[in-house]
Amino acid sequence: MPNTNEKEKITSHLEYIGLNLDNIPEFLLNYQDVDFKPVRTNEDTQFRVYRYLPVKEIQILFTPTNRMDTAFVKYTKAEPIYHYLDQVNEESVIKHATFLKMVENMKPEEIENIAEEQKKLQEQVPFKVKYHNNFVWDIYYSEYTGKYFMMVTLDDLNNSCLFYLLKKQIELWQTDQEEYIFVPINYVDYTRRYLKKSEITDMEKYLWLFTKEWPQIYEVFDKDNELEMHVVGKTIVYDDIQTVYKNKLSTKEEASKFYQLLKALFILQTELPSYYQFDTQIGEQGELIFEYNSKVIDFDSLSKFVQEEYKKHAEELKNIFTEKEKQDVALAKMKEQEREKNLEYVFKEKQVATYLKCKNTVFGRIKYFFKVKNGKFVNTKKKVNTEKEAKENNAMEKSVSKAIIEDKKYYTIEDLLKVCLELDRIQVKIKNASLDIEALEKKIKSIENKIKNANLYLEKIEEHKKSIFEFWRFANKDEAVGLNPGAETEQEEKQEHTLKRTFHYVEDFEDLGMEADKQQRESFSEKECDALYLATTNLLPDINAIKENKEITEGTLTGLKEEAKEEWDLFNSESFDIFGNVKEDKTKITMLANQKHREVAKSKIKLLDITRDATLEEYKDNLTVAEKTIKEAMKKSSAVVDMNIYASGLEKLNNQQIGVFRINPMNAIEEEKDSEKINVYKVSIKEGMHVVYATNIIYYDNHNHTLPLGMNVNDKVIFDMSQYELNVKRQKIFRINQDVDDIHNKTKIICVYEYEVKNA
Repeated sequence: MPNTNEKEKITSHLEYIGLNLDNIPEFLLNYQDVDFKPVRTNEDTQFRVYRYLPVKEIQILFTPTNRMDTAFVKYTKAEPIYHYLDQVNEESVIKHATFLKMVENMKPEEIENIAEEQKKLQEQVPFKVKYHNNFVWDIYYSEYTGKYFMMVTLDDLNNSCLFYLLKKQIELWQTDQEEYIFVPINYVDYTRRYLKKSEITDMEKYLWLFTKEWPQIYEVFDKDNELEMHVVGKTIVYDDIQTVYKNKLSTKEEASKFYQLLKALFILQTELPSYYQFDTQIGEQGELIFEYNSKVIDFDSLSKFVQEEYKKHAEELKNIFTEKEKQDVALAKMKEQEREKNLEYVFKEKQVATYLKCKNTVFGRIKYFFKVKNGKFVNTKKKVNTEKEAKENNAMEKSVSKAIIEDKKYYTIEDLLKVCLELDRIQVKIKNASLDIEALEKKIKSIENKIKNANLYLEKIEEHKKSIFEFWRFANKDEAVGLNPGAETEQEEKQEHTLKRTFHYVEDFEDLGMEADKQQRESFSEKECDALYLATTNLLPDINAIKENKEITEGTLTGLKEEAKEEWDLFNSESFDIFGNVKEDKTKITMLANQKHREVAKSKIKLLDITRDATLEEYKDNLTVAEKTIKEAMKKSSAVVDMNIYASGLEKLNNQQIGVFRINPMNAIEEEKDSEKINVYKVSIKEGMHVVYATNIIYYDNHNHTLPLGMNVNDKVIFDMSQYELNVKRQKIFRINQDVDDIHNKTKIICVYEYEVKNA
């Protein structure tokens, strides 16, 4: 039996939800069988359908199971709520006690949070459809009876959604009003009202190709039971900048158009990857859009795009045969030249063979001298008109290709595929012919060397050993030399295309941080690390002012004094800091990168010796020392790999200052998250350029030698732009989506300026 405190708590909570157990509302007693038919083997718990449901139409069932159990198990053991409200019948005693315990553990503040959340959801569907507490709703739909019901699992401790729903139902039945809640419906598949299940599956596949992320596709019904499809996912819009998107399809026609657009672009990109790679961007409403060569491609412009591309490639196909004919004629001539050179070399072989046959008699040697040795090679075989034959073959092939080109009012994806594949086939032939010509040139040069050596051999044949094998060895002695130019060219190409180390933020950031931290610990003194730390703080504008000989105001110093008050209050004194940099004893343990250490984080207050009486001149002097130290330290550290670094701002980049950049572009954007339009400056630095990575040694002392290696505080990079020449080489404008709260979002315009860096 509950004690007095428990009874009071239960009574208070029952009054809060408006439930009188001595007078149970009629709607809770009038249970109507939902006749739900769950499949025993179906364990799919993914939410695909969201609805605005009338609160009064949701029946409540209790089930002594766990939320993670299957719908079949939960429903098999489920009973109407009134079985747990009955305090009269003896068989319901245990169930009633269970309900009272749930009431006792109820948390009204959590119910109020759900109420506030549902109030916001009445205004609009969340941008991502799912919301923070969507998982707490275990609501189902029975196709046989058309009824909605919630199964409350008794093994779970959090039953706030139950009491929120119960409280609302009691209020609405008493006032005869209607309200809705926005909830996911469990165990329900797509209605297929707009698209078939196979088409939705294909849409997911298509979107993965373009975004490299699987989308979430929801069917969302409003209060009037009108359907919208919401396609939600993430995509890369620039470098490593990833943003969420949502395409809302309000009609069957819109859904069909979006599906057909995806399918068409998917076919083009997979069938013709050398021609088409479509970029994903964000539209004004936060939707996913597609671009080709910076031009937006949508369903309405798709037909025109296919027609323009068809005509462009058809024209290329018509014109390419001029180049192909030149290649074919050149190849035919080279083949004929190779044939003649081979015949000439064979003639030399016959001269040697004749000599070996005639050398044993005086008459034979005289016959060889007059008729063979001084004889010249004459090609007695009939010459083939290779140029004419090549042109005839080319004309025949050209007519076959031209037959593919059709003059039509409308062109389909199939037409475009045909002309591009034919164009590919001809281009491959041209490329192969070019390679064959290059190979024949080397082969002819090799044969010419053999003929040259054969002539030398024949001039002094009596001085050589009397063997045809000796002739072959002598004639081929320069063959390797003849091939050397090609080998040298290949070696030069290899040297020019030496593989360089590349950097990818997700895969390489951890290794980069450890490598940079190790180098900087060996290079920098403690004072240099301290000065570099100051550059990563809000003191950087004043440091740059010192660098550019500009005036510094009291503003930053006043702010530093305000920050320093907390430290002064700890000691009630500022006359002398007896601890210096040894701020903690050896028993103090800190975690960094999941590793324990006993090092102390740096403080700009301590490093600049900020006191109540600190003057602006003292502040300037300290910053002047820091600026000089930073300048010297920058010379000791270099970029360990070619990489891009990013900064954001609302004004033009001052390339004469020391800048603090980010390795992750998303972190740079977050620094100006309150602005609707920002500039992002992308600077491409090369390996060996002077930069400082904001590694752990920049932020912590390492007196105890326990500091982990890496960049575990942030991803900042310090770069003195005044030491290099920065030139804008490209500008790119795009949008991203950013969350305002769990429901709303806003689009932000990003203008990227790409800088190329050269030595000054």
